[in-house]
This record gives sequence, C-alpha cells and structure tokens, in this order.
Amino acid sequence: MEGGCWPYKCIALVSILSSCCLLFVSGIERRYVNEWAAEIPGGPKEAELLARELGYELLGPIGSLENHYLFRVSAHPRRFRRSLPHITKRLTDDDRVSWAEQQYIKERSKRSVLKQNTENLFDDPMWSQQWYLQDTRVNPSMPKLDLHVIPVWKKGITGKGVVVTILDDGLEWNHTDIYANYDPEASYDFNDKDKDPFPRYDITNENRHGTRCAGEVAMVANNKKCGVGVAYNSKIGGIRMLDGVVTDAIEASSIGFNPQHVDIYSASWGPNDDGKTVEGPGKLAQKAFEYGIKQGRNGKGSIYVWASGNGGRQGDNCDCDGYTDSIYTISISSASQQGRSPWYAEKCSSTLATAYSSGDYTDQRIISADLHNDCTETHTGTSASAPLAAGIFALALELNPNLTWRDMQHLVAWTSEYDPLANNSGWKKNGAGLMVNSRFGFGLLNAKALVDLADPQTWKSVPEKKVCIVKDSDFAPRILKSEDEITIEIPTRACEGQDNFIMSLEHMQFEVTIEYSRRGDLHITLTSPSGTKTVLLTERERDLSTNGFKNWAFMSVHTWGEDPAGTWTVKITDESGRKQNEGRIVSWKLIMHGTSTRPDHMTHPRVYTSYNIVQNDRRGAEQVLKLLEDSGIEKLTTAEPTASAGSEEVAEAAKSEAVLRLLKNAFDKEGASHEKEQTEIPKYHYYYALDKISKQSDVNDRENTLYNDYIDRFYKNKAYKHRDDLLLQALLNIVEKKL
Repeated sequence: MEGGCWPYKCIALVSILSSCCLLFVSGIERRYVNEWAAEIPGGPKEAELLARELGYELLGPIGSLENHYLFRVSAHPRRFRRSLPHITKRLTDDDRVSWAEQQYIKERSKRSVLKQNTENLFDDPMWSQQWYLQDTRVNPSMPKLDLHVIPVWKKGITGKGVVVTILDDGLEWNHTDIYANYDPEASYDFNDKDKDPFPRYDITNENRHGTRCAGEVAMVANNKKCGVGVAYNSKIGGIRMLDGVVTDAIEASSIGFNPQHVDIYSASWGPNDDGKTVEGPGKLAQKAFEYGIKQGRNGKGSIYVWASGNGGRQGDNCDCDGYTDSIYTISISSASQQGRSPWYAEKCSSTLATAYSSGDYTDQRIISADLHNDCTETHTGTSASAPLAAGIFALALELNPNLTWRDMQHLVAWTSEYDPLANNSGWKKNGAGLMVNSRFGFGLLNAKALVDLADPQTWKSVPEKKVCIVKDSDFAPRILKSEDEITIEIPTRACEGQDNFIMSLEHMQFEVTIEYSRRGDLHITLTSPSGTKTVLLTERERDLSTNGFKNWAFMSVHTWGEDPAGTWTVKITDESGRKQNEGRIVSWKLIMHGTSTRPDHMTHPRVYTSYNIVQNDRRGAEQVLKLLEDSGIEKLTTAEPTASAGSEEVAEAAKSEAVLRLLKNAFDKEGASHEKEQTEIPKYHYYYALDKISKQSDVNDRENTLYNDYIDRFYKNKAYKHRDDLLLQALLNIVEKKL
C-alpha cells in the first residue's frame, strides 16, 4: 500500500502527478491570447530556428525556467475567446518541442478589502499610528498588540543586505519614502515588457496596491515622511504583472525573476476570493516555484510569502487556492487590532502564521506609502499582512543569510504565538505540542523570537527533506450522496526502511479526485495517528460547480512535527440535505513531507509563555523573565518545584494558599487589598499556582473547593478575555513586593 521515492527527485514526480490539480478549469469561458509557451530541450538556438521555420515571433525565455520559451503568432489577434489547437499541435508534433501550451488570461484579484467608510479615522502622525510595530497602550492592563519588532531594531538588525520584491501592479519607486531603498535589479514590468515597474496612473488610483505593500516592508526611517517599514534598510523591488493580461507565463516569469538576487517574493493576490473558484498555479508557474526553491538564493531557496485570501464574507476556503495551498509558500492570515479574526479572513489548514491588518470598521488599519508620493492609513486585508511578514523574514535573513526556505518555515511554525489570539475559537494542540488554528496557523508572528532563534551561532539547518507517498492502487471508486459519509483508513509506516523514511512531518498533502454534482457541499477531514483532526475542506455555499476536484492536493501544516507512522483517517461528507447530490471518490494518495530525524530545535517541546501580557510590565519582557530566572524557575516551566522546607503537607497547604492569593489579586483586587498580612509564602509557590491555574481546563478536575469560584470566574466570565493578562500582572505584583 505504500511506495517510496528519492528525496528531490520526488518533487518532480509529485509535480507531474499533480499537474491536473494545479490548473483547474472552473467552468468560466477562457479568453486566449496569441502567445504559446513551449519547452525546447535544445536551448535558445533551437528555439530561434523553430521560430524562423514556423514564422513565429520568439519573445524570449520564460523567467529563469531552463529551456522554456514564449512565442507569438502575429497573424492572429492579440485576444480571442477560442483556443487555436492546430497551432498548439504544430508545436507539439515537432520533435524539438517536448511540451507546448497556448496562454490564456487568468483572473487575478488583488487581496485588499474594498474601500470602507473612513470618516471616523484620525489624521495623526504616521509613526504614532503604527500600533502593530510599537506598544501604543495607555493602560498597561490592555493587551500588547505589536509584532515585537523594536527589540530586533535595537540590535541593529533592520534588513540590511536583504532584497524583497513585491509581485503586484507596479511600484512608485521615486516615492520619497521608498526611493532610497529602491532596487532596480529586483524590478521589472511584465505587463509592458520593460525594466520600469512604475504603476499606471488613473483617476481611481487602482494601481496603488503594489506601492502600499512595498511601503510596509521598506519605508525609509527618520525622513519625516509617512511611516517606518518593518525592514527599513532592506532593498525593495517591484514586479508589475497584475495591471493587464495575466497568463501562466507572466506568473512564472514574475515568480522566478532574478532568483539569485531577490531573497523574498511577497504576493498579495491570487484567484478570485469569491467562494466558488478552485484554481492553482499553471504548469509554468509551478515549475517556477520549484526552480525557486531548488536554485534560488544559490540553492538555499527563494522565500515566497503569500496572502491567504479575503473571501471570508463569501464563505471561501483558502485550501481551494493552490498558491496559498502550496508547500513552497508561507501563507499569512490576518488578525485585527482586537486580536480577532477579521470578517474577510478565510479558514484553511495551509495557513502558516498571522500578522496584523484591518478588522472592524472602527479598528485601526495599516500605515504605508501611497501613490503620488502620498501616504495612507487605510491599507487593509490580508494584502497588508503578507508584507509585514516579508519584512520580518528580511530581518531574519540579515542576521542569518544561510537560512533555507524550509528553515524559514520551521522558524515561523516554532516561534509564532498563540497567546495574543487565544480568545478565538478553533485552537488545538497537535501531537508535537504545537498550538494551531485554521484561521491563524501557528499564531501571531513574533519578530524577536523568530530572529533570536535564527541566530547563526545556534541555529542548525533542518535535515534533508524527504517525501513519502502512500496510496492504494487497488482502491475502487466509492459512491457518495447527500447525508453520506465515506471513511478511508490509511495505515502507513512512513516509508520505514527506505531512504525517504519520515519520522518528523512538515507538510501533509491529501491528493484526491472527486466527481460530485455540487462541489460546495463537500466537507473533508483528516485525522493523524496522533489524533490531530484537521479540516481540509469546508462547505462553500456559493460553489455550485459540478466539476468536483481533479487530483487536487489539499495541504495541511496542522500535523507539523508529528510522527506520521500509524493509521490516518479521512472522512468525506455531504451534510447539505440536498438529496439530488451524488458523486464518487475516484482516487486518492497521501503525500508526506518531512525529515528522517527530528530537527535540532524540536528536540525539546515548545514552551509557550505569555507574549501579550509579560509585555505589560513597562520595563519590558526581558526584566520580567529575569525575575523568573532569579527565582530559579525557567519560564514558567511545567515541572513541579520542590518545597523549600517543612513537611509535604505544609508544602501542599502553601501551594493551595498561593493559588488563592494569586486569584484574589487577579480577580478580586479590592478583597485582596483589605486582607491582613498573612504567612510568608515562597515565590516559587506562586509560579506553581500560575502554572496550575493556566492549565486548568476541566472544572471537574479542580482539587480544592477553596478556589473553585475563582477558577470559574477565570474560565467563564467574559469580562476576562485576556486571562493571562490579569494572572501574570497579579504574579508580577506579588513578586515585586517580595524583592
């Protein structure tokens, strides 16, 4: 039932097997252009000879793809609704051509939110409005919001020597807040086919998107203009590719542009977020991704950052977007100023992490540069989140230029914070001890933690990537109807005994072909041997398509770090109640990506400490943690401390009293302030108390009725949304009094 393949050869194999899923015909009539992409193994001379013989115009190579060329047939109009199969056949019949495809226009939507009512926004200085980069609270009991970038800047790490390019609708490179960081070697215009990515002006300022995204990354600091970029000393480029016809060749050329010079590609666009589209990269774009991760950055791999999508209101699911669902991209979702999932955010199992963006209409939005040398305070959507992530990754690459594309994904998964977003539903702990959520991935990006872990003095690059494919060649198609459930149990030893054995997972893909009368009614879950249940596909009410899924690879990061050996369970259901629905599961396979040994940084379990709340102390997180270290306790470890003196009964009584006092200080400060001085309790009992309370999830497990009421308030009272805020502040108050 299981097969094996060699490490990197397997990537090409997976690409070939998955080619159908990467280009999905959604049922909308295609509009073709008079350009053909072709693979010619003989190289440029053969391509030139072929063009002369056939009377075609050779437009040149496609990006960095070896032996891939673009031809134009001048005898035909630039755009037309029907394909010209006789020309395609003429190319494919030639022995010098191994593959050819006519290009067609691909609908691509910029992932910004439609303009909202801005009458309640304040026209304040831009830096003071960048709430996501600095601690702007006026009350220390409020949650800390920022991405923890300032501690990185204080170390002198500002993106120097790192090149980021924005794949979008152009870049106003002469903008006062961008020009000093502009890099022409990271820029090109694939719409007009020249080296100048300057956007096209119109009365609507439609083409402001790329400039806004670029400003988030690299706005110049201390020049009295707009705001400050996350990596304000990085170099920034722009690829103009969305302001015109978008074809597979244009996408491939953009994704693979100058990969030995560009370090990070940031894209805040994708297939329509309309709740009914299923589409991924075409064959050329997929090859460009693969070339980038294999050859980019001198073999370390290009870093691709992708906005996860803005189709939340339409009930969209980013697992139906093959760009964010790719193992090669770092898919970034959004959180609002309130630490909530915004109305536009999509749920999917491929999202790796989250950065801030706009939320409700009253929430602050994102500051950036804008067209006409202007500034904006209204950048929105997951569009605004992805560039913030790209800027953070640029900081990491300055400190450690040798990070690979997979190193960066591991750093994101291991250091992102669930605590600032803990009030949202959907969090679960996977079999490797990582908190993960379909809306937020592994949580909010923490720039300081990510950069600290990436330190080249301590970071060890992750082991060689392996791919293990599990399938059942004897699987017979199974019928699915409304209200039915199909369960597929998949036992595997994860290619044990082979060179591609996997014991620590990274990405997991479930590639499936499903024929169904109404695609939007399907629901798919995948449960790992460790018990981690992942939703691969949710219902999409607007998706009425009868096309189903053809070799579509649903990707999940939710089992990151788990041992894949054991039995996986797939459940495919339709609970719509539409009795006319019917179809069948035609074929499937599991594609496991990971390593044969556990990465060095995962040797010990991830320890989650408070991100938002420790920062409430105005002296900073480092001093608060120093208090803990001075007390002999390591970051609120779960290990039970040893009683300092007396009998075990005395120690247990002290622990119970410590819990009571901590809860009173947190939730009943007035009552605590009226208490008379009581028996001294060692500080480590208070650390134990915090750990005990923060792990309490089942009210039936409480050991002592002395603090039942307090724990009930802690878990059930909606007034305490940020539970660790009150508890850690109480802990800090108690510890300070004892110093």
